[in-house]
Amino acid sequence: MGIGGRPLTEEIASTPGWVEQRLDEAFAGLPASTGPAREAYGACLGRRKEPAAPSDTMGAEFNGCRAALHRALTELGLDGDAMAQLDRRLEALEAEIAEDS
Repeated sequence: MGIGGRPLTEEIASTPGWVEQRLDEAFAGLPASTGPAREAYGACLGRRKEPAAPSDTMGAEFNGCRAALHRALTELGLDGDAMAQLDRRLEALEAEIAEDS
């Protein structure tokens, strides 16, 4: 037991460990300037994913993360084709995260 009868550990929002590698793969080939947006997106995924979410909301919890990523990448001047390719990779990743939970 920790201080005040509370456990020493607490739950911290996070994504499964394999997600970091998949994010690296999804962002491979993009300019280094996209790194902070990638980090923010990964952190957002961890905060948004609820274990055992109802099946009718599977994946929907990530919509805000991708919208924020789009804004950041648009501000960086990422072209539409690169954004579309990244979107396809991220949609697949989000589906895998939803299935893994």
